[in-house]
Amino acid sequence: MVAQLIRPTKGMEYLSKKIDYKRQGSQNKRKGRRKQLEALRQMQMPEPKLRHLKVHEEGWNQAWIRVEVKAGKQIQSLWNRFMKAKEQNDTNLPNDDRPFVFIAKPDGTSDGLVCFNIKDLDEFCAAYSLHIQGIKYKPKQEEE
Repeated sequence: MVAQLIRPTKGMEYLSKKIDYKRQGSQNKRKGRRKQLEALRQMQMPEPKLRHLKVHEEGWNQAWIRVEVKAGKQIQSLWNRFMKAKEQNDTNLPNDDRPFVFIAKPDGTSDGLVCFNIKDLDEFCAAYSLHIQGIKYKPKQEEE
């Protein structure tokens, strides 16, 4: 039997397109880190001296507020993302009593959204005022 050649029909060219997931993932990671550093500077938070701590919010431990930065299309459902980010931050910093802040950086803009629970407004403003004044947060030492 001789194999017959099938002419591609409209739409078949999409099936043969290969997506380089490794490249796409590294681009997303790079964009996320860029947006995290941008948010750090826009919030005027003290920058850690070590570069690898600048791009991870858990390394921003001299600020008076906790921050989780999300970037790109994933912020479409803001409330669900806020709750997941708060849960993630609570897991990473279980005994941290600072107010939680969620920062959203959508594609196509250098601007972003600062989100927190409305009940934390007064606590957020007080903490933000302290770090704008240059007063660094020092975690409480656990008594032994």
